[in-house]
Amino acid sequence: MKENQRRLFLKAITSIPILGGAVLAASALIRYFKPTTVGGVKGLVAPPDEAGSSIQVVAALSELTQPWDFKEFIYIRKSVEYSSRKIQGAKIPGFVVRMPDEFTDPKDPKSKFVVVQRICPHLGCTFNFVKSPEELAGGYNYKPPAPTHPYFACPCHLSVYDPTRKTDVALQGPLPGKVVSGPAPRPPRTMSFDIKDGQILITGTEGGGVG
Repeated sequence: MKENQRRLFLKAITSIPILGGAVLAASALIRYFKPTTVGGVKGLVAPPDEAGSSIQVVAALSELTQPWDFKEFIYIRKSVEYSSRKIQGAKIPGFVVRMPDEFTDPKDPKSKFVVVQRICPHLGCTFNFVKSPEELAGGYNYKPPAPTHPYFACPCHLSVYDPTRKTDVALQGPLPGKVVSGPAPRPPRTMSFDIKDGQILITGTEGGGVG
């Protein structure tokens, strides 16, 4: 083997570990920005796994027949975790509320319900569904106008949300739960849902944290 050929051969051999390391680094970077459980080379081009896509029954329609009937629930949002556990579950408290007919669209059965995450957008406290105007005035420093109706209310910093009114939120559109008192910056985060076989099924959650 001539000297020049020998040098080229050695250069090619020594570059293999470097190229391998670069491929592994690129793979890790791609997985960070586009996580997926698909293994091998296919994982580099597979679509990312989506968090919060688990479907869960949280209420029966028979439990919510009258205006302002409500139910508390815990939704388990599942997402991919790159560890031996494979799946990570986050427990998200929520409310589903049966709205009075005057706040619904007769053509849309889903408009009869408001479904929200029970997490205050201010600092992440758990808020309540308060039916008593006296409790709102005494415990949350908010005197609702007549005619009164239930509100969502946070006991930590006294944010109060009106489920009959909506606020436009960037990238989301109008959402129920207009802030009528307190420091909360926006309405409660919502949950997407379907109605099937007499049940309400949560299909996902609005993303984002507090604030």
